[in-house]
Amino acid sequence: MNMMKRSLLAAAALFGVSIGVQAMAAELAEHTTISKDNFDQVKDLTFEGHRVGDMIPEKMEWAIREKGLTIKVKHSKPIEMDPKYMKATQDGKKDVKFDPATRQVTGWKAGMFFDPQDIDMKDPYAGDKLIWNLRADTYGAVMDLRDICWVFINGDSGVERVQRWFAQRYYMEGRLDGGPISRGDGTIMQKTVLVAYSPQDIKGIGIFTVRYNDASGQRPDDTWAYLRAARRDRRLTGSAWMDPIGGTDQLYDDWDIWDAVPTKYKSTKLVGRQWILALANVDELSVDKSKIGTPEEFPQQGLSEAPYYFPAKRMEWEPREVWVIEGVPPDEHPYGMKKIWMEVAWPRPYYGEAYDHQGKFWKMFIFQNRPDIGEDGYKAIMPVDGHIIDFKKNHATNWSSNMKSNPKSVDENTVSLKKLYEVAQ
Repeated sequence: MNMMKRSLLAAAALFGVSIGVQAMAAELAEHTTISKDNFDQVKDLTFEGHRVGDMIPEKMEWAIREKGLTIKVKHSKPIEMDPKYMKATQDGKKDVKFDPATRQVTGWKAGMFFDPQDIDMKDPYAGDKLIWNLRADTYGAVMDLRDICWVFINGDSGVERVQRWFAQRYYMEGRLDGGPISRGDGTIMQKTVLVAYSPQDIKGIGIFTVRYNDASGQRPDDTWAYLRAARRDRRLTGSAWMDPIGGTDQLYDDWDIWDAVPTKYKSTKLVGRQWILALANVDELSVDKSKIGTPEEFPQQGLSEAPYYFPAKRMEWEPREVWVIEGVPPDEHPYGMKKIWMEVAWPRPYYGEAYDHQGKFWKMFIFQNRPDIGEDGYKAIMPVDGHIIDFKKNHATNWSSNMKSNPKSVDENTVSLKKLYEVAQ
């Protein structure tokens, strides 16, 4: 090969490498909207150093290509969990013990059960440990959704109806507001009241649930249902945790995308750690009470344009690093498998999927989240909008709430069966 030919080949090779480096380094512009029209053009670009296509799970990509989901990107912002919560995790982790035989935890007091920095991808019980973290009081000692609305949505025709509910959850242990840190085996872990007050045909339908700190893993939740029309309550079976909420597309087990303690599932598995685009820093106002009865009442929902059940197109998604966890529920559960994508540094799910018993994709969960400061100054990260989309029915039940952490007006006796009766009237 003569000198000139070698020089030309070398130059061509160098040019090819240069083009490849440029292509790899091409960065997606902030505020770009990813849609079916440009997905193939942007998927190999990077955003904050991560390949765009790698930050969009397979079923989310399917929703973009086939169902009209759009994702407007923005640069990520640091999120700080409350220092008391993080310190409690560090102070208490030496006392926490996990029993592989029962998948139960003892010795926990407050904060996270397990330090995420100690999680090993090779640990067969890593999924259990991360779900235990999720089931502690992650957004304060009290979760206050006293005005939560469920919007029933047909993917073809839009909004069908709106239900308005009162909801509160009170944690009886692990509190960082001066309340009890730990109560121990057999005592109450948390209490939840959920009751409808509008429209009139469902007013007074509600439940009160008590979940126990149960080292045996065998004690079911105590759940009471109340029917205002009958003016009586009745005790429900221990399987109520996997029933739909008031005729919605959302199960009680979908409350926080995944609401059950891990031992209620046959198994959990940590299957990955990755970056995704998530709704992690959304607007403060999730329900605009000045615009009741219009699509603008729920400004973060995309209710004005088909298929109506995705987040509003103006909402901006940011890169977040997450754990990917799969769970197999008990056989009697409606789902055959659930999968969630949860923040690495602390337990906040952004996205989830549910599959039926034949392994077919069924539901998608997109939760919008924001940092919040409670009335006592506690810094919490909380969900404020949820999109529970049933693709088999082309239907969704989305919820919105101006949720707050640690309201001073709520105490141990507020979240009770008596409170259910009061709101139901």
